[in-house]
Amino acid sequence: MGWIRIEELRKPNIRDITLVQGLPGLGLVGKLAVDYIIEELRPERFAILYSNDLMLPDGKAGVLVDIKGLCELPRYEFYSYKGPKGDIVFLTGNTQPVSWAQYEVAEKVLNYLKEEYGLKLVIAVCGTVARGRSGEVYVSANDEELLREVASKYSLKVSSEGAVTGACGIVPGLAKLHGIKGLILMGGVGQIYPDPVATRSVLRVLNALLGLNVSLARMDLIVEDMVKKSMAIERLRRSMATREGGEREERGPPWYYV
Repeated sequence: MGWIRIEELRKPNIRDITLVQGLPGLGLVGKLAVDYIIEELRPERFAILYSNDLMLPDGKAGVLVDIKGLCELPRYEFYSYKGPKGDIVFLTGNTQPVSWAQYEVAEKVLNYLKEEYGLKLVIAVCGTVARGRSGEVYVSANDEELLREVASKYSLKVSSEGAVTGACGIVPGLAKLHGIKGLILMGGVGQIYPDPVATRSVLRVLNALLGLNVSLARMDLIVEDMVKKSMAIERLRRSMATREGGEREERGPPWYYV
């Protein structure tokens, strides 16, 4: 059994909650989206989860040191928010559990929120490889009726076949065993990393789904800046290729991630 500890900072007055989870992953889409919402809405942090299964990005045990020199353990952070369509818990973190502990950590999260706050719906946010379809949003769910309803109402593409790895897949998957409905929202990731275009697309869906009314003005500026930088890099690459070899076969960047 792994070591998992939840430090509850306060007891928020929330009930029948929706969990919105965004953790590091492909394109950093889930983490960027949830962190952006937290920065805009300023929900209150009420709990922190620590575990020996939350390793550093290189797979080693240790602490993360910030720009001020302060060190903290890898962690999950829980934020409460009373939204117009119901109470919400936003879950973010600076790492994911190691692969062999995904079930254990996810079960701890689900049990805690279900027993303490009446968890009713799970929404996990992440990125997905989408060849030539950067910025589109795909959806999967652990309930067929919910999948049809959300895909139709918000004009989302159903993600058929394949797999969703990590916490983005495990948490909604385990939620079904608890009798809790779950959604997976996946932003189509292009060649930019981290990917603000995919993040913005997912934020638009979350705004509509949860009635958040989060301003995307700041995200629009981030996207504009990233696109300009990407175009400048591409122009530089083409210029160098021309100088080095004249007419060469033009090959675009790979559509996949390794």
